[in-house]
Amino acid sequence: MTVIAEKQSSALSRMGVDFDAVYNEHVPLMIGLAVDRFHVSESDAQTLAHQVFLAFFLKADDIRDYRAWFIGAISNACRHYLRTRSRDVELSADFAERADPEFARISDTLPDKLAAREAFACLTSRCQLALRMHYLDGYSVPEIAAQLHITESYAKKLVSRCLQQARDRYKDRP
Repeated sequence: MTVIAEKQSSALSRMGVDFDAVYNEHVPLMIGLAVDRFHVSESDAQTLAHQVFLAFFLKADDIRDYRAWFIGAISNACRHYLRTRSRDVELSADFAERADPEFARISDTLPDKLAAREAFACLTSRCQLALRMHYLDGYSVPEIAAQLHITESYAKKLVSRCLQQARDRYKDRP
């Protein structure tokens, strides 16, 4: 037999706290307090009580009055839970039935998006960067010039040449 199997005491019992007795005594108290006083659902109250008990497990040596600590801890946990839940917005009942507005006209926009991606793929990396900055990221010509460390007039020519290059290469593709 190993040393662990021969010795019946565990690390928890060596701390001098009977966690099983403390759990059985205080968890029902915490669940009842959360449900009755804070109007938390029973399943959420059980979750909160277990989280509080885990915190107790880590701080058991520092706590003098277990009952007072559990009551304060579950009260704070319930308040925090209710604060975070108050920010949630209930979805309407017909939410699942409504179509996503982004996909309302997908049959109209999808071919254009695919064509733009194909045309974009035909370009050099510098042209891709310039057109992405201008058309997708919303950069102005002076901002593009600053980012690429070129003059404004060259940036304007670059954008127009790249756009023409995209048209030509997309038109000539197989």
